[in-house]
Amino acid sequence: MSNAVASRRSIRAFLPEPIDQSLLETVLRKALRAPSNSNIQPWHVWLVTGARLEALRDATRARSVVPPAFDERPFPVYPEPLEDPYAARRFHCGERQYAAMDIAREDHDGRLRYVYNNHQAFGAPAAMFLFIDKAAGPSQWADLGIYLQTVMLLLTEAGLDSCAQISWSVFHSTVRAQLGVPDHLTLYCGLSIGRADPHAPVNTVIADRADPEEILHILKD
Repeated sequence: MSNAVASRRSIRAFLPEPIDQSLLETVLRKALRAPSNSNIQPWHVWLVTGARLEALRDATRARSVVPPAFDERPFPVYPEPLEDPYAARRFHCGERQYAAMDIAREDHDGRLRYVYNNHQAFGAPAAMFLFIDKAAGPSQWADLGIYLQTVMLLLTEAGLDSCAQISWSVFHSTVRAQLGVPDHLTLYCGLSIGRADPHAPVNTVIADRADPEEILHILKD
């Protein structure tokens, strides 16, 4: 598993070749062993492939307009304002992607079209959508992240690539309608799943990690 931790990265262009459904289901079932506070297991998961995924792509494509007509997000993604060093890390991550795709900073429409690629699951043949009960609190949201990370590491271990995308939350009403999700659940994110396109420039971008000295506070005797 340590190899999966070291090699996992966010892929933003996928090959269209289908993935064996039984392999995907096995991964999602294995991930159900992820820990949660008091074992309440607050995650709700939808896996979409084939014609159902194409229908979802069609529905989001119809809403991918300029200027955008996004849903109001069901939760704040970042604090307002987002301060450094977090703002700087976010900015650097985005700028490296736009540079790889040769999208200039002043090309606002081009950047928006790139954002809309999220809602095509970056061409992936499978997508997972992760929901949580609207009554859930911070501890349950943390549990959700543990499940998501477990899924991504198991996918890596199985030779598959993925990209977690909170960007789907701006089209949460479309996702809910297409998948038939009950109203009491909130969409946290989508997860595109497949195999990386080795020729896509954006897949050459590997996000930096902060210096461990900024993060780790190790107290010694």
